[in-house]
Amino acid sequence: MSDVSAKPHPRLLIDIVSDPVCPWCYVGLKSFQRARDRIAEEFHVLPRIRAYQLNPDTPLEGVDRVAYYAKKFPDETKREEMIHALKAAAVGAGFAFDPLKPTHLPNTLKAHQLIRLAHYDGAQERLADLLYSAYWDRGADIGDELTLAQLASDAGLDADNARRIFSDDENAAEIRAEADAFQKAGVTGVPTYIVNERTGFSGALPPARLADALRQAATQAQKASSG
Repeated sequence: MSDVSAKPHPRLLIDIVSDPVCPWCYVGLKSFQRARDRIAEEFHVLPRIRAYQLNPDTPLEGVDRVAYYAKKFPDETKREEMIHALKAAAVGAGFAFDPLKPTHLPNTLKAHQLIRLAHYDGAQERLADLLYSAYWDRGADIGDELTLAQLASDAGLDADNARRIFSDDENAAEIRAEADAFQKAGVTGVPTYIVNERTGFSGALPPARLADALRQAATQAQKASSG
């Protein structure tokens, strides 16, 4: 018999501000999924993935990723250190990936359009898992409409509906506005986690530390809303 006197878990809306071409965001998504399990008995967690573009000026057809990052980070030693740090962080989040796998850097505008569409169909996290895996594990071009439509179908979405949004200028403008708003609000690094639209923090923390950070942010958000 269930305990009808038991109080429901408090709601925890977590906006995950991220960009699929950010390797730390891949680590952050996986770490969040493990951290959520750690706080599942304390909160009713509702994730929502929000748009951010690290490279908004990337041509729609994309660019060579290897050349782009060699120019952006000319110190080869530092690039190797970053790759090592990423691999170690992934292991801490319970998975493994090769940050050097993708050789193409796409414009992520259409990927963000698809992520938002999936939110309205209740499939956002499932789509994000497929999208990140396609890019980081297979090197797929997630700026390509056919690739994205297939990912939409794999996630249980209507592929034709997905194709329609790619030519929706108003939808694209909304994505750009959202990403720009986060930048203007002070988000300079991703992933960033915003709790109950009140307080947040950045960084691909290990699951245990992320769980603690979410608890602390929840407390701060509650104080802010009642203060």
